[in-house]
Amino acid sequence: MGEILEKLLLPLPDIRTMPAVEARLIIAFRLAVVAIKNDYDCSSQLADRLGGKLAATRILILAETLGFAWPEPFQIGRPCCSQVTPDETLLLAALRMAAGKNRPAFDSLTCEMIGDDERERIFTDLRNFIGAYNGCRG
Repeated sequence: MGEILEKLLLPLPDIRTMPAVEARLIIAFRLAVVAIKNDYDCSSQLADRLGGKLAATRILILAETLGFAWPEPFQIGRPCCSQVTPDETLLLAALRMAAGKNRPAFDSLTCEMIGDDERERIFTDLRNFIGAYNGCRG
């Protein structure tokens, strides 16, 4: 069986088994998306989860950017759901690449589904969020 097919057969990760920082980011992202869709101001809850208002603002911007740039609706789990979606897994990978300033890997990961301009915006928003989040975690 091919490597890609084997990966497709693996179960999706459970948020409870992930490193705390990754679980915190997924839950914060879910909260941001739900708030945007329902026109709810969750900035204070996000600031508490992410360590500051700037990080909260940056994750809201990132959620909006992904919502506009993604070729299909970005699939997130409900805030209480323990299963991580494939899109959330991809988001974590993209965050790691942005944190490592690895633009070529990010482009390779997303080039087949997102155009050049959208990738540029997403990577910039990822980097801006990482900078704000790292700056608040001291």
